[in-house]
Amino acid sequence: MENNMKIWDKVCVTDPEITKRVTQRGGFTAIDAQAQLKRATEVFGPYGTDWGLADLDYYMIYDGEGNMVEVTLTARFFYPGGEFPMSNDMRYRPGDECRKKLLTDLRSKCLSTLGFNSDVFEGKFDDNRYVQNLTNNKGLAEKYSRAVAALREAESIEQIDKIRTHYKEMAFDNTQMLDLEVAFKVAQERIDEREAIQQE
Repeated sequence: MENNMKIWDKVCVTDPEITKRVTQRGGFTAIDAQAQLKRATEVFGPYGTDWGLADLDYYMIYDGEGNMVEVTLTARFFYPGGEFPMSNDMRYRPGDECRKKLLTDLRSKCLSTLGFNSDVFEGKFDDNRYVQNLTNNKGLAEKYSRAVAALREAESIEQIDKIRTHYKEMAFDNTQMLDLEVAFKVAQERIDEREAIQQE
């Protein structure tokens, strides 16, 4: 079961900064397509080489008077470890880049099938507390990364002691705190060793 959810668990949580609230069609949360493309590239590799859409088949639907009213797209989505077919359609509007939008929507639909941005599609972004919690956790993650980097770059015991005092006041989880303590000891040993060499 754990292996079955490997991709899903890795990509199901969405950064609130790559979303926006759309008031049309009853209201929904939209995901930035470029950010989603970037995330999938981080997970799978280059688009078009390691993952993407192939065998694209566009089909135009006309009404009884010969006017184009709808565009459909069927394609094969492939990624490391698998592939599957997917189709999508949208209303045709002249000059509205229907084919481009249809391709983007289809790609997003395929990625969501694998779990990408699942929390948005599950409706969790309708809960303000959920979104606020994601924002808070992201802020802590960035502070954690800065603390680790600061310990690696510190040049004196005074500096790492100051960094340590600061991060102990943060609401990091136990794993992050243990990692920071390890980074602190490594920095301390590095500085002590350098000062010992200078005194020789």
